[in-house]
Amino acid sequence: MIVKNGLVALPGEARLRRVDLRVRGEHFIEVAQNIEAAAGDEVLDASGLMVFPGAIDPHVHFDEPGFTQREDFLHGTSEAARGGVTTVVDMPCTSLPPVTTAAAFDNKLSIVSKSAVVDFAFFGGVSGHAVKESLEGGMADLAARGVVGWKCYFISGMDSFTRVSHDDFPRILREAERLRRPVLLHAEDLDYVTAATGRVKARRGGKPAEWSDYAESRDEAAETVAVASALALASGREGFLHIVHVGTAAAAALVAASDASCETCSHYLAFSREDFPRLGAALKTAPVVKGRGEGERLWALLSRGDIDFVASDHAPSQAAEKDTGDIWTAYGGIPGTGTLFPYLLSEGFFAGRLSLSRFTEATGGCAAKRYGLAARKGSIEPGKDADFVLVDPAGTTTIRGEELLSKGHLTPFEGMRLKGRISATWLRGQVVWKAAVETPGLAPSGGRIVARPGYGKFLTWGYR
Repeated sequence: MIVKNGLVALPGEARLRRVDLRVRGEHFIEVAQNIEAAAGDEVLDASGLMVFPGAIDPHVHFDEPGFTQREDFLHGTSEAARGGVTTVVDMPCTSLPPVTTAAAFDNKLSIVSKSAVVDFAFFGGVSGHAVKESLEGGMADLAARGVVGWKCYFISGMDSFTRVSHDDFPRILREAERLRRPVLLHAEDLDYVTAATGRVKARRGGKPAEWSDYAESRDEAAETVAVASALALASGREGFLHIVHVGTAAAAALVAASDASCETCSHYLAFSREDFPRLGAALKTAPVVKGRGEGERLWALLSRGDIDFVASDHAPSQAAEKDTGDIWTAYGGIPGTGTLFPYLLSEGFFAGRLSLSRFTEATGGCAAKRYGLAARKGSIEPGKDADFVLVDPAGTTTIRGEELLSKGHLTPFEGMRLKGRISATWLRGQVVWKAAVETPGLAPSGGRIVARPGYGKFLTWGYR
């Protein structure tokens, strides 16, 4: 196949270039101007379209096996494809059993590989109640199976996946260094959040809490204290530490001054705690969105590369789990894998907040490097997987929860109108999602998954 006449985002280029792409099998084999079609070549005319590398979402909770009432791999990867994401990395903590052992890994892979629509990798995990087992072979067993890192928490609400102590954390990093893969940390300080939550509940005196109470209970200091602690405990191994879903600019700045890395999420860029009265439980996540102005500070850090990349932290649930009427029991998580790329394209690249190179790095290139996938993923160049997204820059995208292919449809992005519209998503030389046929005079909507369940390939660290 030859993709002709598109404006292509190439690595190292400051502007989109009008070049052609030759695809053979699953890979790009040539990037050049005016590639001549040979007999039997399929020609895909991309005139008027932009061609971006397929996005990588390196932080999703697809909940299978165990919590499939919220999400599963078929729905989660379908929603990813709809949003231009061609590779996801799934978290270990929202599966039953959690992926902290070789047996749990094998069980999960045997189940989800049958339904994945896009390519996927796994993180392993280290739970506080089984640190000894992880250090005495569990982490090594998972490394041998190809996990691209290990997830830990400094604060956790899960009985099946508990927090690790400050005493255990350096030992976990030491083992990760030996195995040459990163440790991902949910960085909120337990003491701070516990005390702040007690304080705001006491202040209410038994009266119903407000969303401002939740925001106050996990404010900026909760993240900054935890990140500072993690960096101190890393003790020369900061290069093996990655802080997930940072919502506080001061915390991200601490990471940027070290050899560690971090990510933020679209919702921290788009919303603030002042949006809670309007959005309510649809906006509840942990960490929580922060005060007005914090999003722009995060954008600035992202544009400079001080924040390495953006992930969705996709963690949907059914409406009944979100709309409990109690801010403390409402499920904390939102669907995000399908809105990640369209939001960053519109509000990052098209809005001028991100250069072309920072946009492609933030939506895939940097994550591919961090998680050992860069030999085949993260950019458009010969030898790499033919993962790409066709975008109509003249089109628009209006986010509607009812159109999400996820099992969760309650999104804080509801009704947001974005510049640009995905026409199709291609994975390893095959179209996996395409927009609905447009009717002149009518606004386009919807689309369909083209790939069969199971087309998504399992990727391991060092994938080639």
